[in-house]
Amino acid sequence: MTNRIEDIHYSPIRDYHYEQWFREVHYNGEVLNDSERREFLKKVDETIAQDLEGLPLSKKILEDIKGKHDEFHEVQRTIVSVMQFVLITMIDSKVLGKYFIMANQDYDRRLMRGKLMVILNEGFKKLYGFNEKTRKASEWNKLVEIMEYFPKDIHQQYQHLSSLLEEQSKSSSWWKDERNVETHLDAEKLYASRCENVIESKVMMDSIKLFNVLFAVDGFLTNMHACVNNYLLDLYRQGLLKEE
Repeated sequence: MTNRIEDIHYSPIRDYHYEQWFREVHYNGEVLNDSERREFLKKVDETIAQDLEGLPLSKKILEDIKGKHDEFHEVQRTIVSVMQFVLITMIDSKVLGKYFIMANQDYDRRLMRGKLMVILNEGFKKLYGFNEKTRKASEWNKLVEIMEYFPKDIHQQYQHLSSLLEEQSKSSSWWKDERNVETHLDAEKLYASRCENVIESKVMMDSIKLFNVLFAVDGFLTNMHACVNNYLLDLYRQGLLKEE
């Protein structure tokens, strides 16, 4: 890694095929054997470790620009804060999935399934929303306010991804009933939910629905962040920005 601006290259703006992350994934009846389960858990731990590296960086950026409210820093703050939400939600969903797979007691597994349903519902609601009220308060809607600073291809990607997110919001109830039971702690309904049959692979297939959406949004945010970096690099090479 280099700390010299002269050695920094322009970041690519990738033309992602976002629809690949919105394809329906259905339970196929497969069950993990012990070897596959160990391999799955190993990969989950590896990706969680990689993801965790980004959280201190986003925190540092937000702390460094806390008192700066010019247009550039407002754009940067919006992108980094949404990236922070996406990253921590991805990590939390992976950790819950990990402990669901690891659970060796029946009730433990049923409890972890319930908590996974909560993050599936709350995660998507906070990311994009299910109706006009939640959509206006969503992380995705924050990006609307800064889109004027970005080029045409970013606008097109935003519109394309928005249409995919809209379809996804209407694709199911997103486990709303399960989320309500888990968070309101209605004992009778909660016990009934705990008694439902647990199909391990189906639960994990359900959790992929949120993870794939977050992964797609993370790719788009990476493109936005690349635009910001390229803008700074342009200023530096034009002599309009000094290296500190």
